[in-house]
Amino acid sequence: MLHDALNRFSELPRGTRRLIIATAMFLDANLLGTLKGYGSLNILDALLGGGLPNDMVWILQVVESISAGFVVVKVLFDDSPSSIYRTIGLLISPLFMVALTFFTLDILMQGLDVGAKFTLDSVSIASGTLTWSSTYLAIAIGLTLTYRVQRYGNFAQSELFMLGMYLAVVMAWTDELFPMSDLPTSKDGVLTWSVLAFILIAAFVLTGFAGIIIDRLVYRGFRKKEASPQVMMIASLGVALILRALTYLRFGAGRQLFEPEGDWRLPSLSWEIPTTKIRFNLGDRSLAEGSSYTHFKCEQTGLDEATGEPILSRIVSESSKPAMEIYDTTADCVTQATTNYVYYKGAVPFVVFSSVFLLILLLNKTRLGRRMRAVADNPELAASSGINVERVHMTSAFLSAGLSGIGGAIFAMTLRFSAETAFTLLLPSFAIIVLGTIGSIPGALVGSIVVGFVRALSGPVTIGIGYPLGRPALTTLDSMMPYIFLIAILMIMPQGIGDAYEKWKIERLRKREADDSDRNIKTAVVLAILPTGILGLHHWWRNRVSRMQNFSIAAFAAYAFHRFSGFVGENSFADGSCSETCDASLSAETNLAVLTGRNDGTLLVEDSPHFDTEVSEIDSSWFDMMSLEIDFVNFIVDLGDVIWPAAIVALWLYSAYEGFRMLSGSDEPIEWPAFQRARDHVSSSISGAILQVRRKWSELNMRHKIAVEEASSKVLKFLEGLYGRASEIARNAVSREKPAALLSSVSDTSSRLLGPKISEERRKAGLYGRESTFGSWVLFFVLMSILIMFLVWLPIAESDDFRFKKTLQVSNVLLSLSVFILMSFSLNLHTGYTGMVNFGVIFFVSIGAITVGILTAPERLHGYDWGILPATIFGVALAGVIGWALAYPTARLRTDYFAIVTISLGEIVRVLLAGEPLLRVGSVGSAIGISSYPLPLENWWFCGSRTPGPETPWASPDDCKNDIALVDTPATNIGDLLGLGEPAPYMFILMILSVVSVVVVWRLLSVLLASPWGRVLKAIREDEEVAQHHGHDVLKHKAASLALGAAIAGLAGVFWAWKLTGFEPTFMAPARSTFLVWAAFVIGGRANNRGMVVGAFIIVLMEFVFNVLVAGQGSSDLPLHTTADRIDSLFTWLVTSQWEVFRIFAIIALIGLATRSERLLDIGASGAAIFAFTAIALGQRSIDESYYGGVVVTDMLYVKLLLIGCLMLFSLKYNPKGLLPEVPMRPSRPEGVSGSE
Repeated sequence: MLHDALNRFSELPRGTRRLIIATAMFLDANLLGTLKGYGSLNILDALLGGGLPNDMVWILQVVESISAGFVVVKVLFDDSPSSIYRTIGLLISPLFMVALTFFTLDILMQGLDVGAKFTLDSVSIASGTLTWSSTYLAIAIGLTLTYRVQRYGNFAQSELFMLGMYLAVVMAWTDELFPMSDLPTSKDGVLTWSVLAFILIAAFVLTGFAGIIIDRLVYRGFRKKEASPQVMMIASLGVALILRALTYLRFGAGRQLFEPEGDWRLPSLSWEIPTTKIRFNLGDRSLAEGSSYTHFKCEQTGLDEATGEPILSRIVSESSKPAMEIYDTTADCVTQATTNYVYYKGAVPFVVFSSVFLLILLLNKTRLGRRMRAVADNPELAASSGINVERVHMTSAFLSAGLSGIGGAIFAMTLRFSAETAFTLLLPSFAIIVLGTIGSIPGALVGSIVVGFVRALSGPVTIGIGYPLGRPALTTLDSMMPYIFLIAILMIMPQGIGDAYEKWKIERLRKREADDSDRNIKTAVVLAILPTGILGLHHWWRNRVSRMQNFSIAAFAAYAFHRFSGFVGENSFADGSCSETCDASLSAETNLAVLTGRNDGTLLVEDSPHFDTEVSEIDSSWFDMMSLEIDFVNFIVDLGDVIWPAAIVALWLYSAYEGFRMLSGSDEPIEWPAFQRARDHVSSSISGAILQVRRKWSELNMRHKIAVEEASSKVLKFLEGLYGRASEIARNAVSREKPAALLSSVSDTSSRLLGPKISEERRKAGLYGRESTFGSWVLFFVLMSILIMFLVWLPIAESDDFRFKKTLQVSNVLLSLSVFILMSFSLNLHTGYTGMVNFGVIFFVSIGAITVGILTAPERLHGYDWGILPATIFGVALAGVIGWALAYPTARLRTDYFAIVTISLGEIVRVLLAGEPLLRVGSVGSAIGISSYPLPLENWWFCGSRTPGPETPWASPDDCKNDIALVDTPATNIGDLLGLGEPAPYMFILMILSVVSVVVVWRLLSVLLASPWGRVLKAIREDEEVAQHHGHDVLKHKAASLALGAAIAGLAGVFWAWKLTGFEPTFMAPARSTFLVWAAFVIGGRANNRGMVVGAFIIVLMEFVFNVLVAGQGSSDLPLHTTADRIDSLFTWLVTSQWEVFRIFAIIALIGLATRSERLLDIGASGAAIFAFTAIALGQRSIDESYYGGVVVTDMLYVKLLLIGCLMLFSLKYNPKGLLPEVPMRPSRPEGVSGSE
């Protein structure tokens, strides 16, 4: 019977099956689960004897309910036929998910017998949506443009946003702008605009040039080598580390704030907007006996006898609270409720959205835009059509960087920021481009609105439900919502909104009639003559959308600029302007009078806020800037007054003229012969001048090339002569027969002693070098020997217990090394062997660490008191199971999508670790993090066969360690063996366990990867379709790879937790985990676990060397003090002597130009440009603002980060296969067959 039911179910359409499953999930989670306590998870909890925390049960049920809603949306997206109803359903799907979430929370709180209340302010949510969406869009638009033209995910895009933020502050510090931007005594309520406009333009241009410099120095070389988008994406990670490290080094870790002038940050300068509010009462809405509830919604309770007007008042209820109330008045039921939106936050969406609309115009309405779209569609075809593809790439780099830079500059007004702030915006920006379809700018625009709405809505909701659910810190989880939304979107519609939009456009073009004559031309004429012609509706009627867009864009742009100029005129020092501050003044008639105290309209240098008794240089500078400010705002106001009527009238006249021409039968575009002749004349003159300059430059370039080639040939001839004479001397000095006989004898002897197999490997090593098995092992042992010598050399301060400290140091290094080797093994299995670019290794690491910490912690400290071994096995297994489960919804995603999903999962866990009470273990209170869990073999190590406890002389292992009477413990024995003079540190035994685990895992991987399964993974990596064609289940093998790699990462997390003895969310920061593992992967070499060991060793040693350098900075008695002092001196010289550095780079550029070395020219010109700008813009004031006491200090932590980024880039650029590349499978040569391979 069950079998028949399953068969009937499987025969149903896919959409019907999904809807049935979604309904079952919804009922199980809500009506059976959270409300009644009889859901499947409740039953599972009962079977486990109540072992699951109640909070975990209802959290999973909430996830189940919301997942059911996403399944319904997926059915709508995948299985519903195209129709108007499907389109409407997709449009309202976000509102459906919001309603489902509220209903789920209501049912949950009813089940928990608690109530929650929160208010949604429509204006607050709308303004928050605009602010968040524009902030994310500033980064997302750069990502989209880079994806569209250069086809890779730029993880350094947020760092370009960061450059814009710091450039705004730097420009405000300059001597020219500082008198205006630093006005501590000027809070007159009137905005200044010239400084802000100049800084925004400068941020766009300078960040754009920074993008060009990065493109020429980094990405251009990869394009020439035809590197894959994955390599470019990883390279961008190195660029991000370098930019962040340089910013931290130059500006410190302190937070900055950009204020173009003090009035911009005044809370009183805001729009007061009428609003409507929605009050929600979720869960238990009953009232206790004797209590009452005052409604927020006002109702009519009578009529005023004098005026006859209705009397409104708030109703008082004594039975229950309403589930929802909608109201738009304050408590007096008369005054309109309002919400303020401050000017400095409103400037962010205005600037960002305006920039994006200008970009859309550039791409769709200009020749440059057509070239960029052509290169994005087909670079080869574009190049064959005469388009300079490299120049288009450079333009794309300029625009994507500049747009992010201008977004960062305006965002810098909204909060105090550090170099880390921009990275927190990167992943939500990736969510936007995924939702909007990668490469689709209109899609990114829509996606930003949706993600911004999710972020703005989640704030008040999490505040309202946090306390009733016992989670006061739930408000911190609103930053997690974009990540969750990203993953959900990828599961539902991985192609995004932009893909649907493109398909709709194609379908619309197919349905468009080829002949416009079917449309009534008289209707078009009427539309042209009426005011509708201003918007170009007559062209829309004739299916000429592009020409209609031109009219509409011009009209809306004129109107928008008119409104903007009106706002500037009211809130500036323009002639005759008077803001609210001016209106409130009893004496001032204009805004300028508010500043000067006079109504004569004049400005004097004595009006400077900096003026004391005599006119100083800063007063004169302020006067010049204020005079420029007045002229600037007057120009904007006058231009706005001219454009609005003039543009509209001109558009109307033009459209009417087109209408009369259509009546006369002439429907072609209007031609202006005189204008065309003038344009052609100007164009030909400019083109002729440019052609003449290019011709002369080409001639000069050719002569220079010939001269360089002649000089190079002479140098080569000279060197060949030297080499020939040296060879002749060598031949005369050494007999040729004896060495040859000796080599032959050695070769024959080695063949007899080592056997034919070793001889064959030696032969391959001679042919393939480090890409042969023998060569790879030889290089591995050489590199390991060097690294071990570095480990032995690693200095520590001299003291009486030197041997103990050295043992502790080596143990610490090897334990850290083991953790990073295991993480690198995991990444190598996922990315190196299977081809899945995984940026979320730390996600699986955290699963192991969190699981073992929570399960083994004492019950009195909110743990579960499991044994260490069962908890370890469970944690590793759980990580593997999650890896396996993750494969099915994500394994078919494209590479960059998979990378975004995995790094988002890591960020979700990091945020949860900071705010979820279930993940707070080890303390009596509610301290963040996990601690107080037992460590493996610690009791045995320090106490031997004794068991410490409250009834023994030793309360803890530390008591055993300090008891000198205990001489037969393992720690004491090892300490005596090593001559430490005290018990060996616990880190020693933990290091032994970790090293053994590394060896076991390495051996396991070697066996598996040498098996047919390993060859299948490589086949999937190279080409999934071919592997599937050969009969391999790609999804199943990817799931197995993910599961095994996740389990290995989980084991690394277990050891990391034991090493830390307690951890907080900071241990999951990407710069301290994921990026370091990727650096080890890139440096070591993909698909070679020996490379992972070497790469991890380099990264870990670098960490400890820089720790010593940090300590060495503080005292001349500590090791590496001289090295740290030299680094300090070098950095101080770079910061304070920019013109000297500029001259050095200028010389390099000249050498590159003289020798025709493009690389030297790019490096020299870029360095010279950067240091010339820093010498001009970054003076002593920037040093005083960035460093305490104005003393330049080098932070070694960021020098290490800089070095790691450089190592990643140099390795990818000059050694793309890594130190130990993959060793391909090469069958041995059959016996009796000669010849080279």
